Amino acid sequence: MNGKIIIAGGTGSLGTHLLDRFKATDRQLIVLTRSAKKLDGRDDRVRYVIWDGESIGPWARELEGATAIINLSGRNVNCRFTTKNKREILDSRVRSTKVIGLAIQQCNTPPQIWINAGGISHYPETSNPLSEYDQTVVSGFLSEVSEQWEAAFNQVDTSNTRKVQFRIAAVLEYGQGMLKPLTWLTRLGLGGAAGNGKQYISWIHYQDLVRLFEWAILNNDIAGIINASSPNPIQNKYFMRALRAALHVPFGLPNFSWTTRIGGLIIGTEADLILHGNRIISKVLEEKQFSFDFSSVDKALKDIFNKHN
Repeated sequence: MNGKIIIAGGTGSLGTHLLDRFKATDRQLIVLTRSAKKLDGRDDRVRYVIWDGESIGPWARELEGATAIINLSGRNVNCRFTTKNKREILDSRVRSTKVIGLAIQQCNTPPQIWINAGGISHYPETSNPLSEYDQTVVSGFLSEVSEQWEAAFNQVDTSNTRKVQFRIAAVLEYGQGMLKPLTWLTRLGLGGAAGNGKQYISWIHYQDLVRLFEWAILNNDIAGIINASSPNPIQNKYFMRALRAALHVPFGLPNFSWTTRIGGLIIGTEADLILHGNRIISKVLEEKQFSFDFSSVDKALKDIFNKHN
């Protein structure tokens, strides 16, 4: 692998893992960031370039002749859905996507591939597995975000740049995302099922997600919408059982819907992120014979926590 890879929003956890993966190659690595303090890093393999995620600036020249532009920009949804937070969640995704599309259109030699992150809230809550080929109409804030996010991506004509939209499931990673509060609760003995425990959790180990990005870049026939989710979504009650086993916690008191909502208020997040779920699989990855290193949630969780014992 050689050439140039640009990661917008690359200072977060996923961006850091992608950079670590690509550092083993001869790629030129560039991160688009809003924070000037990131520029004083000591990593000579990565160059940080300032952008605002909304308007064309000097950063746009970096896309010229690039192998790939990866857009991970977006405010974290693990928060209370106040009017202000909802606006930031939506705008940070839609605006960054639109301006990257505009920058690509202005290139003389545009990037070979544009990968945009997306969410699985496009899909409804159901016990039936849903894939990229299922047409669904869903209401709700996160569903609206997913729809507008993808619309911004799809509406940009980049005929000389291959486009991949990853709908990313809950990423399993130590101390990050969904695992952060669930680990804390489990160690306190509160790691039982949330609500009725029947809601599905669609998930992916962070290492498999990183491999997916690399796989998409390397395979020229990969394009369009792909569900970045393990082939084995699991009900909440069984996920919590696997988490207790990985943490060596013998029991976990259940969390009723009302206690979960109170807990969400206390820790500053939306309880519906835990109480609701969807069962997502990827027919595209199955057809393309992508091989997951972690298709079992038991194996995934044990790997994650064994590394930090």
